[in-house]
Amino acid sequence: MEMVFKTKTVSEELGVNPTTIQRWVKHFNLACQKNDHGHYLFSEQDIEDLREIKKQLDAGLLMGDIQIAAAKIKTPEPIAQPAGAFDERFDQLMAQIEKLEKKLEEKADDVLSYQVLQHATEMDDMMKRLVKIEEKIEDIEVKLLKMPDGAQEDASGFKKQRRNWLVGLFTL
Repeated sequence: MEMVFKTKTVSEELGVNPTTIQRWVKHFNLACQKNDHGHYLFSEQDIEDLREIKKQLDAGLLMGDIQIAAAKIKTPEPIAQPAGAFDERFDQLMAQIEKLEKKLEEKADDVLSYQVLQHATEMDDMMKRLVKIEEKIEDIEVKLLKMPDGAQEDASGFKKQRRNWLVGLFTL
């Protein structure tokens, strides 16, 4: 039986972090064994491949430029999915999107209706205030008309005083 090593042992032997070893295995799709817990188990050949990767990285190559033997690389298996399952899932997603769009439109309509009602209420309040102001102005006009002529001049003394000031300005 072939001897296998855990990630920590291999990382100590190569002088790198265990996560670096895991990253290399994933990046280069190395065909390593896994135990029942999903942890990598490395054979002597796997360790040699990792040494080659480390050697090329130490030489200044980028991970994308590193070449290792093609036999060592495992190709990911395509996920088999029935053709109808994709169409069915797509239809489900489209139905959910349509439901969400409908809810969004309803919410927007509700918000707009609320805002229109709020503005209408504010306009009604403003109209009531305007009517009160007009009534007060009419009351003041009626009171001024009922006053004797001399009292009107006193009540409108401000206007008379202002007129005198304007006349004085132009007579200079």
